[in-house]
Amino acid sequence: MTIRMQYFVPFFLIFLWGCKQTGYTGDVPIAKVFDTELMRSEVAAFIPSGVSPEDSILMAQNYIRNWVTRHLLLRKAQENLADDEKNIQKQVEEYRISLLIHQYKQKLIDQKLLSNIKESSIEQYYTENRDNFILNTPIAKALFLILPRSASNIGEVRKWFKSDKPEDWTKLEEYSLTNARKFDNFDDKWIEIKFLLNMIPENFTTLENELTSKSYVEKEDGENFYFLRIQELCREQTIAPLEYVREKIVLILKNKEKLHFESELDKNINEEAKAKNYVKIY
Repeated sequence: MTIRMQYFVPFFLIFLWGCKQTGYTGDVPIAKVFDTELMRSEVAAFIPSGVSPEDSILMAQNYIRNWVTRHLLLRKAQENLADDEKNIQKQVEEYRISLLIHQYKQKLIDQKLLSNIKESSIEQYYTENRDNFILNTPIAKALFLILPRSASNIGEVRKWFKSDKPEDWTKLEEYSLTNARKFDNFDDKWIEIKFLLNMIPENFTTLENELTSKSYVEKEDGENFYFLRIQELCREQTIAPLEYVREKIVLILKNKEKLHFESELDKNINEEAKAKNYVKIY
């Protein structure tokens, strides 16, 4: 097969930018594969307004390259597939039907289903399925701080870090803003403890074992001090707290609600069709 393909890309790219600048709206072909032409207007419409000349050229080049490849592949398919293989009307129609049904169901779901799951439903599901929420890794509410060894007032930092007084926590936060290399307060959020321990230059298992007997860890290396304070800890193979799995439960309940709605929709639409004699099965 001889491939007849023409590019006018270098000229077009300059022309395209000039047209965008001057507002010129005339149309010309800028690429051709066999008898199919790509028009300037199609590529120009693809490029958003406000894009720099360099980005416009890059986007136009990619669009033209993809357009050419697509049409070359189409010609190869037409030449090499048998007639029955090229007859895809049935698949296209089935896809169109599936897409329309999906859009209709989604529209009904958006209209009918509550966006918020009741707290009582979340708690009930958690209570009835606690054994499904066993932790496979420890989680914690914690305070984590990395300070360079050159930082000042390390003694005061230790005192603030171990304190339960709100005013000391405020001092620690203010100090960390300008001195800390990392400061994370997970006091109101559960986090997998491995993410914190992996940032401390110590054997992971040793650190884990250390936390079985104390809630405060301080380590150092040649560059930094590392402070970790565990506020609450849930160990591996224990039941996860509700707030840790709340979002997961919400997704489960929404999906159950969606499946139930779709099942009822299918049932009701068949009952309506039967009552109104819309359907006959021979």
